[in-house]
Amino acid sequence: MAGWNRFFSQWQKDFKLWVFCMCFFLLFRIIFLISFKDLIANDSTVSSVLSAILNGMRFDSVISTFFILIPFCFSAACGFKNLEDLADKVRRVTGTTFLALSTFICIVTLEYFREFGDQFNHFLFGLIYDDLKATMLTILKAYHVPRNTFVFILVLVTGWYLMARFTKHPVLPREKSERFSASWFSRVTCTLAIIVLMTFGARGSLGAMPVRERHAGITADDFLNKTVLNPYTALRYAVAQQIRLSRTEGMRTYIPDLDLAGASRYAFSTDEQHADLDRYMLLAARGPKGPPPRHIFYVVAESYSAWPMWDRFEPLHIADGLKSLAREGISVTPFIAASQGTMASLNSIVTGLPDADIKTNYRPSSRSPYPTTISRIFKEMGYRTRLFYGGYLSWQRVGDFCRDQGFEEIYGGGHMGSWASANEWGVDDEHIFSFVEKTVSDDRPSFNLILTTSFHPPYTVDLESKGFTEASLPPAVSGLSIEGDDVLFLGHFWYADRCIERFTRSVTAGLPRTLVVITADHPGRRWITERPDILEKYLIPCVFYGPVVLGGIAPPKRMAGSHLDVIPTLVELAAPAGFTYHAVGKDLFAPASRTIAVGKDLALEPHMLLDLHDQPRPVGVPGARGPVTPEIIGYMKRYHDVLHGIAWWRIMKGPHIATRIKSHVPTL
Repeated sequence: MAGWNRFFSQWQKDFKLWVFCMCFFLLFRIIFLISFKDLIANDSTVSSVLSAILNGMRFDSVISTFFILIPFCFSAACGFKNLEDLADKVRRVTGTTFLALSTFICIVTLEYFREFGDQFNHFLFGLIYDDLKATMLTILKAYHVPRNTFVFILVLVTGWYLMARFTKHPVLPREKSERFSASWFSRVTCTLAIIVLMTFGARGSLGAMPVRERHAGITADDFLNKTVLNPYTALRYAVAQQIRLSRTEGMRTYIPDLDLAGASRYAFSTDEQHADLDRYMLLAARGPKGPPPRHIFYVVAESYSAWPMWDRFEPLHIADGLKSLAREGISVTPFIAASQGTMASLNSIVTGLPDADIKTNYRPSSRSPYPTTISRIFKEMGYRTRLFYGGYLSWQRVGDFCRDQGFEEIYGGGHMGSWASANEWGVDDEHIFSFVEKTVSDDRPSFNLILTTSFHPPYTVDLESKGFTEASLPPAVSGLSIEGDDVLFLGHFWYADRCIERFTRSVTAGLPRTLVVITADHPGRRWITERPDILEKYLIPCVFYGPVVLGGIAPPKRMAGSHLDVIPTLVELAAPAGFTYHAVGKDLFAPASRTIAVGKDLALEPHMLLDLHDQPRPVGVPGARGPVTPEIIGYMKRYHDVLHGIAWWRIMKGPHIATRIKSHVPTL
């Protein structure tokens, strides 16, 4: 009896610690909802919010049960020996550990969501390869470290006091507990109840299946669904996904039946079957319709969204430069990035392959150029190939990766003199463009890839010295909310836009037959609308400018593109008829038989953007008309998946597929 009473008394304290953990997660979820309440859909009801909270408690139960497992073991040991003092100490240490870890991860989650609009996901793993110093300085300047440190200490101290008092005594006084468990029937019943509770807690379910990631999508509101997972669970799923994508099963994520040959025939619209994956990507140039470009400048602007170019935001006048270039050149709209991070997109921009979440720049296969790589193709046409990056070439192996992929000349911020600003990520844009103009001459045709850095947090360009102040913005814009931090953000967009326009007009005037392509590495993560829609979040600009080169080009009326389509478009503008090359994308200026474009978790038609981050969600493009049917949505998703599956296999396994993939399964 004494042993049972000791165990039962200690287990009640464990149970109270479990309740404390659950209350902590509940409080965090409420704070999360309040912090981002503007993201709750207008048609969401109180019932939807409660459903998200209650469903989230299932996931919270799993984590809370995990944290009490060690104290529970000591409680169980008390049934055989008097270890109550030790059990109490272990419980306090466990509770303190929970408080410290949970407070930290919850604060990080709030800041992460503000930046990426999601719980922990694959972007998190980019920090592993990022410039640690720059990342830390950005965090210090942009993510309210002093305030968050104060909050951390306050929550830790207050939480520890409440936790210690709450778990000090069992639920029932010792006397009532002993009377309650006096009979063997009561003890057996209590034991079974404890087993059931612990099992339910660890599984988050009383059914046959434990709670899983798919159970988070309980409401029709995507934002509410994102609140269901607690930070620990979101991190767990992000890690699991990253591991899965790094194994052979990663391709199964995109092509479940592993029929790579069938997927290739589907993606490239052919009935031929090849043992070499690269054969499916082989194309022959039709020949340019006008004078081929002698110099190509492919400008990839940091975080450059398309929305400042829209009529709605005209009063801001922060994208006037690019808008004027678009009017005089060719603007591809709508347009999406290959991925939502700089290096992930740059991998695709350079290699011409979709981003399959496998860090192409770190893969052994990237030590030599892929057949689809842009530098390889243009070197074969006689162009000198250069990379200009405003930051550190050591960042994520940018320099080594581009050199391995065939770029002949590699320049980073260190080549451009002293760092021109306090921006931890690179030199001011005007300095990189000035360096490019000084470096490129007319002695030989050239292809030049330029990656800027100024429009990146913590936004440290001296805007006043450039001619931009708060007075440069209109006092009021209908439907927009411009606050203190927004001025800095909008000013840096204005600065990047001005630098790009000046460079474009200067270089096209100074060098014959010059073509400039302007796009972004990924869309920005700052908006000034209270409820930015999917188009605001994901569309980026793509402008082709070159009066001589583009003079005879009449682009199709219906266009939609991504980074993957830039390479074949440039090749078709420059290559002689019959020149063979490899590409996954399409020529944007050709009469399109297939107008679909893809980015990571996105598919695009001229009239529709399909968001594939959760359940397929179509959004119409304003001013464009076209059917939105389950068949078209299914086609777009399948096209997205097979292209990413093909990229995964080509990067991870190589071009040969005959002996590695089953030769026949039902056709896609």
